[in-house]
Amino acid sequence: MSVKVKKPILVVGLGISLLLWLGDSLHEEVMAIGEWGVLSLMAMGTGVWWWQKKHPEKLVYETISPLTMTEVNQSISDGKKILNIIKQENPQSNLLKLETKLETLPEKLNNQSISLGLVGNNNTAKSNLKSLLYQETNFKQVEWLEEDNSGNIHQKIDLVSLFTNTDLTESQWQIIQQCYHNHQRVLITFNQPEQYNSEEQEIILQQIKKRVQTIMPPDDVVAIKSTPTSLKVRQYKEDKSYQEWSEITPPNISALITRLDSILTEEREQLIWGKVWREAQEIKQEAKGILNKIRRNKAVPMMEKYQWIAAAAAFANPVSSLDLLATAAINAQMIVDLSSIYQQKLTLSQGQTVASTIGKLMIKLGLVELSTHAISSLLKSNAITYVVGGATQGISAAYLTRVAGLSLIEYFQEQDIDINYEKTIDIEKLSTKIKQVFEQTRRTEILQGFVKQTLPKLS
Repeated sequence: MSVKVKKPILVVGLGISLLLWLGDSLHEEVMAIGEWGVLSLMAMGTGVWWWQKKHPEKLVYETISPLTMTEVNQSISDGKKILNIIKQENPQSNLLKLETKLETLPEKLNNQSISLGLVGNNNTAKSNLKSLLYQETNFKQVEWLEEDNSGNIHQKIDLVSLFTNTDLTESQWQIIQQCYHNHQRVLITFNQPEQYNSEEQEIILQQIKKRVQTIMPPDDVVAIKSTPTSLKVRQYKEDKSYQEWSEITPPNISALITRLDSILTEEREQLIWGKVWREAQEIKQEAKGILNKIRRNKAVPMMEKYQWIAAAAAFANPVSSLDLLATAAINAQMIVDLSSIYQQKLTLSQGQTVASTIGKLMIKLGLVELSTHAISSLLKSNAITYVVGGATQGISAAYLTRVAGLSLIEYFQEQDIDINYEKTIDIEKLSTKIKQVFEQTRRTEILQGFVKQTLPKLS
């Protein structure tokens, strides 16, 4: 097999100095995990487990600052920037629809229409409340929207009324957090509190207010009764006999009406800004998806080129301890080239550091041993496979390079797009991606296909 290497870093990267540098790092990392290291890790793990059982982690909820006009305009500007990048990288892309949507967003800042959504599991209560609110003059012009089938809040809902019949559940907390991250105004509506006595009602209301106090004022938690209820009345006479009858207690949503009126009057501008900001974010994400697809089409062939280079280097080198070193040197250049595609501007030094870190991560996670064992087993069980000394090492090097490359592609695709900012790699996030990609690609049928694809490259 012959592979042309035009990058000077590969020549330097495979040189003695880089091998020694990487060798010391990897050697120390491997040798540091001996019998005592394993026992220590087990002890630490047991201690952490015991501590978590005794002290459950308290959930921390993030406070979202109110939107500013500057942030709204910046979101629109970001969308335009991504569209311009797409035009530069792929002039054939059809962006007319997204461009038209972006151009109309500034005009929507003058549109005073507001949408209201009722969110909760009790459809009857929601329907009754909607009818009651519609009878009020202020709400006849409000657009009514529902949560989608997946339980997510519709992006176009500006003001959300969240139903609950008791204290908040974790899923309801997640809905509130989702809304606040999306700059959607939220009210918590404690419905039908008469099923509890007055003391219980007050306890539940105060508990809800306490849980949400970091992200919403107490006035945003209101108690209502959306449906009429039957109340049994008993009247006693002087002879100790009594008369009993039922009275219908009408619905009472006055607290909710008062709060909604206040928000629609005093916070309408914020609601409109949130609407436009979310539309800009939606356009931005759609544009980013188009750009990621364009870049992935460039990145995958480049990654595959380096995986075959890694395969050739490991196959030709009989010293197994140098296989991973050669792969790390090749990965360093792959990282630099992939970062260039995604406009992350990683330097050669950063690429070398990340490559070394990836090698260490793969050792710690056991990916090197697992992949080598799996590939070796597939080679032995395949009747058409010729088995030579370097085949396992070559295929393993190619596979690990592919895992590293796909992980980097997935990582880069999630990053914010900013062509004027030099970034560094978040190793913790990259480690998560490596584990995810490895789990996705280690299935027998996928690995078997990769082995069959790689073998001809080694002939």
